[in-house]
Amino acid sequence: MEIIEIPELPSQIKQAAERGELVIFIGAGMSYDLDCADWVTLAKNLIRKCENTLGLNEPLLNNFEATQLRSMLDQSGNSKKVITICNKILSDSGNDDLFLEEMRESLNDNEVAPTNPKLKTYRDLFNLNGIFVTTNADRHIDKIFNPQNIITNKFTGRTELVNKNLYKIHGSINEPASLIFTVEQYFTRYKDKEFIKFLESLFTKTVLFVGYGLGEFELLEHMYKNITLSKNHYFYLGGYYTHEKRLCDFEQMYFDQMKVKLIPYSKDKKGFKQLPLVIEEWVKQIQTTTNVLQNNFDEIDEVLRNPL
Repeated sequence: MEIIEIPELPSQIKQAAERGELVIFIGAGMSYDLDCADWVTLAKNLIRKCENTLGLNEPLLNNFEATQLRSMLDQSGNSKKVITICNKILSDSGNDDLFLEEMRESLNDNEVAPTNPKLKTYRDLFNLNGIFVTTNADRHIDKIFNPQNIITNKFTGRTELVNKNLYKIHGSINEPASLIFTVEQYFTRYKDKEFIKFLESLFTKTVLFVGYGLGEFELLEHMYKNITLSKNHYFYLGGYYTHEKRLCDFEQMYFDQMKVKLIPYSKDKKGFKQLPLVIEEWVKQIQTTTNVLQNNFDEIDEVLRNPL
């Protein structure tokens, strides 16, 4: 599998964008430039929060207990387990507010101006003319959407999929009751029949995964458990070094089980900062070769005139 700086834009993605039927799943990797913590860092921060919070005249976690929890993070996929444990410890001690406080800090939940240069990649994604879905809880991407186009809860089979809408399927830090972060919350959400019907409607379309790490595909496996995948029209844009060609081949074997086509880009020169350049180039190609776009900039300008 060839790994180049700017991979070719698949014709299926281009055509879906032109029809307004491209679903773009946005993962945590899209928020790193905005100083959002990853899952492991959030878990470490919550452990520290429990260490520094007094219960009955002593910290909620002593040094030995905190060390045990940190050791769990050395094992892949355990960050959500640790987050769940810390949430339970804080909740049982009557400190639910401290969990949300750490969430806000880790997600860098400060006011970001819609014109902030760090939002450029989100604005470029917006120009791909898609139906936007994210598992991220931060509010940074919200800045380029009209508030009425952001949906954070009540996902059902009757939820209309609207071009240029943002569906935050794990909720928003702005609405704590909507958040999906603990294991119990995940189980509840992914066993909900109406939510599964919503996912099924998404996966009848062409889907592009952007900003996802392989660790997050555990979540996608949950999504896939209860839905039927009938066509090969799912794509994953991921960064690799050019010497990792064989690794790409191996990972494509994994993605084959989910009918996902891997689109690798080279991160030799710029690391994951190459991703914005790929998206920027794809937007240019769509703008120059399809009928998409004429109103995209007008829509963004409208958001800038009426920020959140």
